[in-house]
Amino acid sequence: MVGSMKAAVFREPGLMEIQEVLVPEVGPMDVLLKVRACGICGSDLHSYKLGFYVEPGQIMGHEFVGEVVEVGSAVGGVEIGQRAMGFTIGVCGTCYWCQTGNLNNCPSAFKNSTGYGKPGAFAEYVKIENVLPGLTFHAIPEDMSDEEAATLEPVSVAAFTAEMTGVKEGDKVAVIGAGLIGNAMMQAMKAIAVEKVVVSEISPLRQRMARELGADAVIDASNEDVLERMKEELGVGPYHFGEGAMADLVVDAAGGRDTFAQALEIVRSAGTVALVGLPEGDQVVNTTKIVHKSPRIIGCLGAIYPKALEYISEGKVKTRPLITHIFPLQDINEAFRVQMDPDKAIKVLIEP
Repeated sequence: MVGSMKAAVFREPGLMEIQEVLVPEVGPMDVLLKVRACGICGSDLHSYKLGFYVEPGQIMGHEFVGEVVEVGSAVGGVEIGQRAMGFTIGVCGTCYWCQTGNLNNCPSAFKNSTGYGKPGAFAEYVKIENVLPGLTFHAIPEDMSDEEAATLEPVSVAAFTAEMTGVKEGDKVAVIGAGLIGNAMMQAMKAIAVEKVVVSEISPLRQRMARELGADAVIDASNEDVLERMKEELGVGPYHFGEGAMADLVVDAAGGRDTFAQALEIVRSAGTVALVGLPEGDQVVNTTKIVHKSPRIIGCLGAIYPKALEYISEGKVKTRPLITHIFPLQDINEAFRVQMDPDKAIKVLIEP
């Protein structure tokens, strides 16, 4: 497909410019999608505000759904007109982590992936390179809306976290942060039939949605003592020289200034802390808590798309109520400003 398209190009922190750029050229193993919707991720906010993860000239956007408009000559199982989402995965294939099957930790991954290094979906078209259906390319069911499909990527993070942590039926879970990933995480835990899920959040809007979507208890982190409330909801967890709560699993989906330290108090001794949210600066943590409580601490960077498709298709995770705003591409700077206000927004989409 030859021609130009409109794209939002990152120029500097706080500024994207709508530019005319060339439509990506499709190679034998590539697929070109016309973007129908793309969500603003929390990591995109860090990029927009502070310039993290990207360089000027980058087209960001990785939470997307599109319609197939061109298919490379060597790609099988993909049809024109199909709705799909996917990801160019830019692993090198030769480093220690690639050779040992740990692709998520390849140092090249974010240099050569969709929205990070490679052009993303804040544009009219996006290319997925080296397409592998079922792995880097996922067809969207007919009964799933474009808006829901654009949330598959963050829901896939929730699915990945559930698998990584080994959370199981009967566990008691605390989720810190109720943005889209935190809310999806809470719902995924409910689908696993854990005993109880307690959500902590500062935004009244996000608190309300967590209640409506099934949280067993919601703590107002702006006005309540989070640890004391977690003790009330999940039980008291004494440990060497201290007293915390009794969460089997704590998911930090906020990445706030003190949320990791908070998670170390909420988790029971020998429980699990999963770190999902990305902080914007260093956090101060009393590592004595780690020594004495000996929790398992996991960084959760990854995705399980088939499980996310199942969650949304079967109604186990509802994301449409979490989409609070939809903007056209030309208003992308306003969209980012809205997404940065947790009292106004949960998930903001761009529809080119």
